[in-house]
Amino acid sequence: MRSLFLLVSAFCLLLIASCVPAPAHRDWVYADLRLLDPVDDTSTPSTDILAVYIRRFGSDLEIRVDLLDLPLTPDYRLQILLNTLPGGNIWDLTINIPADGRPSVTPANSNLIPRLIRDPWMDTVTVRFNLLDIPQPFTLQVASFTPGDSTPTDVTDLVRSDALPPTQRAPLALVFGDIFPAATPAQALRRWDGAHTGPRGERHGLKHILDNAGQYGVPVALLDLKTPASLAALDYLGITPQIQSLTSHGLLILPDVAFGEPANISLGFSRRAAAGFGLPASQFVYSAASNLQSNYLAQFLPLDTTSHLARSGRTRIIPLPAADAIQATQDGPSLDVRRALVAAAFSGDLSDLVVLGGDLPHSTWGNENMAGPTFAWIAAHPWIRLLTGEDLITFPSETHDVHLPAMTSGATPFLAALRATHNNSLTDSAWQSYFMLTAPTSDEKLLALRTNYLGQVGELLAAARWAEHPSAQADCDHDLNSDGQPECVLSNQEFYAILDPAGARLTNFFYLDETGPHQLVGPSSQFTVGLSDPSEWHPELGEAADPSVIPGAFSDEPNAWMLYSSDVTPEGITFTSPDGSRVKTYQLLEDGIEITYRVSGPVSTRIPLAVDPQAFTFGPTEYRSAPGSGAWTWGLVNGIQAEVRTEATLSAQSFTDSFPYLSQSEDPDRAFPGGHYLPFPLSVVNLQGSGNFSVQIIVK
Repeated sequence: MRSLFLLVSAFCLLLIASCVPAPAHRDWVYADLRLLDPVDDTSTPSTDILAVYIRRFGSDLEIRVDLLDLPLTPDYRLQILLNTLPGGNIWDLTINIPADGRPSVTPANSNLIPRLIRDPWMDTVTVRFNLLDIPQPFTLQVASFTPGDSTPTDVTDLVRSDALPPTQRAPLALVFGDIFPAATPAQALRRWDGAHTGPRGERHGLKHILDNAGQYGVPVALLDLKTPASLAALDYLGITPQIQSLTSHGLLILPDVAFGEPANISLGFSRRAAAGFGLPASQFVYSAASNLQSNYLAQFLPLDTTSHLARSGRTRIIPLPAADAIQATQDGPSLDVRRALVAAAFSGDLSDLVVLGGDLPHSTWGNENMAGPTFAWIAAHPWIRLLTGEDLITFPSETHDVHLPAMTSGATPFLAALRATHNNSLTDSAWQSYFMLTAPTSDEKLLALRTNYLGQVGELLAAARWAEHPSAQADCDHDLNSDGQPECVLSNQEFYAILDPAGARLTNFFYLDETGPHQLVGPSSQFTVGLSDPSEWHPELGEAADPSVIPGAFSDEPNAWMLYSSDVTPEGITFTSPDGSRVKTYQLLEDGIEITYRVSGPVSTRIPLAVDPQAFTFGPTEYRSAPGSGAWTWGLVNGIQAEVRTEATLSAQSFTDSFPYLSQSEDPDRAFPGGHYLPFPLSVVNLQGSGNFSVQIIVK
């Protein structure tokens, strides 16, 4: 703060103006506003007057003039004409504010000694003088000139010093979407405060929206923040308290989110996750697919116009901002935004408003060096009416209804099964995987990639059905993932393993106790796909389409997708490679599962531990790892844990590895640990073995 004071003081001296810092700070408020002036198309930005304020400040009187845009080096001059004579109709005092030098007063023998404060960052000029030096009330008029020109460029109407504020203001709603798409710690840190991630390669992220909204008291709507994945990732970063505080102070509008179809299911997940992370349900709703939702007072939807609210039945429709417009700059709002705000203030239509914001990752609003100046400028101009959630609920809408079709998403082979399966935590996992893989996207290549992994929904549903009626099973007769090839199931009353002959891998492993089913092992594609470079995607390869995916446990490198033959025995299920050089046997134990390798050469394989992912998704959690000699334990501090034991060489990574770095801004030069790039909430055990060795996955 001291450095800012010195900077402002030095700037004032540089201009050789009678420019003095205020002895104390008080924000200008709407009650100080006396006059608004329309945008003048013939004026230059530095001579285009927008507003005039008058207030008492201690023993002083201040007159402030807002202009459209002021340069650091003044290229304008102002005149403030004062009529202080009772009943008079002439200007008896004139305050002259030159482009360079001190202000002066005409007539020269006046007792008025003006002090000048230029603020080119807020585009304001303020004159201060002793209150006793001017009779009250008075009338004034402001004129602006280009230097050397005697004809005013802009002139305001006359206004009295004791006039009421003008009734017209510029209603403004800030609305942002695609708020926090983050499936890994790396993506979360990048979306929060990433280096070189903005649309212009600058530091960028949600941090700069939340920090500035709180600092300047500017309410913002974050359309899709309340998705389970986003809330969980933000909580992992430690941001939940800030979101809770801003929401409680009315500075965040957080709609319930229909982030997938069917909307009623995803809305239920949104509300459940919000409650788990201490956030309230909302009167607002947002649909990622732009489908109309009922039972809400207001919904954010794209409309043909962004300048008016509309209605569909009893639901108010709030328009989304126009795309691809530069709104936030290092100098505050762009000139186009400023002109639009003034135009809205002078609109005779009381339902006219300005909606700004947009797709956050592609918006300059998240820029570290642009968000602050733009939020500050908006907050410093009280002729702008900042719309809160309550304001949007009562703001006038167009008189005609907008009839929007209730669209439905295309059906998939798993939708009917999802609806029919009894609800438990595994069904929830199936729904969440389904929503992730069918989320609306304009990226056709990503859409094609996701389609390859929809089969895992079928495997999760099979486990969910087993959890309702557990039974012993050992066969390879069921196509659980609809890929046209049978999968193997090895189960009893407590454990359920799905084994795929393609790679002889353990795609999923579950445990059932008195509290319900628990997942222990799962593919990384259950949580996200597309982490690899798009140039490496090959949708024609089925589950091998995305090389970044860990397709379950014991998918060995190389030949990860080799088709093994299977043999069901009284002890379990044995898989044999085509040349007989690799044999894997799976056998259930009292407390888990054992995998025995018989190989002729070295083996490199992985185990993705996905312990109770729903706990991470729907409320604050803490995962813990415990390495040991030939062992790795991973799971919830106050819940289920899985231990991997083996005589093979073992190493492990987890999504918590980079936690110490997440309280800082992203450093592009830091070498983050491998777990930084794993999907939430995975831990991956890496094994190197040869000859004959075994691996146990034990529940603790």
